[in-house]
Amino acid sequence: MRRILLAAIAIITGIFFVLHYDSKEYTVENEQDFINAICKMTGNKTVAVGIIDGDKDIFLEYCSARGQTVDRHTMFELGSTTKAFTGLGILKLEREGLIKDDDPVTKYISWFKPQYKGSDVVITINQLMNHSSGIPVYTISLLPEGDEKKTSLEETVKKISNIKLNNAPGEVYNYATINYDVLALIIEKVTGQKYEDYITDTVLHEAEMSESFFRTKESDPERIIPGRKAGFFGTWKYNAPTYYGNTAAGYLVSNTSDLVKWMRYASKNIPFASFPVTDSNIYYAGWYLYPKTIFHGGNNPNFGTQVVISRDSKLGVFVLSATAGDVAVKIADGLYGMHSGYPAKIGLYISIHELEDFLFVMISLLILYISLLLKYKHRRILLCAGIVILAGVILFPLISHFSYRFFFVWMPFSFVTMMIALLAFTVWLLIQTIRQIT
Repeated sequence: MRRILLAAIAIITGIFFVLHYDSKEYTVENEQDFINAICKMTGNKTVAVGIIDGDKDIFLEYCSARGQTVDRHTMFELGSTTKAFTGLGILKLEREGLIKDDDPVTKYISWFKPQYKGSDVVITINQLMNHSSGIPVYTISLLPEGDEKKTSLEETVKKISNIKLNNAPGEVYNYATINYDVLALIIEKVTGQKYEDYITDTVLHEAEMSESFFRTKESDPERIIPGRKAGFFGTWKYNAPTYYGNTAAGYLVSNTSDLVKWMRYASKNIPFASFPVTDSNIYYAGWYLYPKTIFHGGNNPNFGTQVVISRDSKLGVFVLSATAGDVAVKIADGLYGMHSGYPAKIGLYISIHELEDFLFVMISLLILYISLLLKYKHRRILLCAGIVILAGVILFPLISHFSYRFFFVWMPFSFVTMMIALLAFTVWLLIQTIRQIT
């Protein structure tokens, strides 16, 4: 039985890696084949791409999901690429003289008093914009679940109102999605409007993004293509929880028809050259800034996106995927290179969520193998192993600050199977030890 199990693990591993290799070279002439190959390789069912290349708008799609079709009007959640819209909202208020980038957050939210080394500290708007506030990454796991009826933007920000910072504000770049929820609450305090209403009336209206909307209780979920999550060497439909209080950082809904307009609007209306970016911090206002490009990626539990725009505004690629992970990044980088005159190769490519899924399945099988390998007479080994594993399972969320609920939502379906296998193995170890003692 053990040999059969080992053989199965080896065969599955071999097939997995073989199916994730592609030696072909792709150019603009066969860019659709490039998209098709990556999607088939990764089990990604639905992708939409918008490209601006000079004066041309190019739209590409891939869909293998049964009963679904995709075109330039198909709606996807944008994930963290929503932050660029929030950033532009803040920049507009700055230009109008309603706020300043060095204003302390407490000027608008009096009860926002994060701690560093036991004392209250001041965080500025600029530090939120470039993710140097010191707010920890793990705060994403504190986002309250629920739609507009159950939670609010203010409730989200209150979750971190007295959070212990990782470092003093302004010193270290540390990407924390909740920074942009704080910025959204400042927008509400200054304008007297709900965040999504202000961005819709200003940014979306000016960019002529007439089909885009924010995911709220009023939005029609049927207008959004179903998202998917990895699991057991495939992708499966997943109805992810709603985090209304994180709307400003991840829940704008759009399509490639609107996003080609956005890319042209952003490249002309956002003053990237004036952003206060340093060698140690290349982020500002919802964008990563490089000498020749600006870009950003986004992930919700069941959607992934990536946008890349050239500094000269002549080329831009926006990829929407109805599956989380880095598939949108791989496609966007390849297409951007092709339209810049550089052929693309896929080579050996395993998306991050596929890799997680593979590891979770393999760990589950290895746990089964170890349970068959251990002999009952190894009482001390069994007891120690059981105690160590059980302690690790209990202490992990306390040490990492990430709850198991967070992992169940964001990780592939196979994570649950791995955890069940691990807990069952631990119980089995302890039962065997008790039997030997008695």
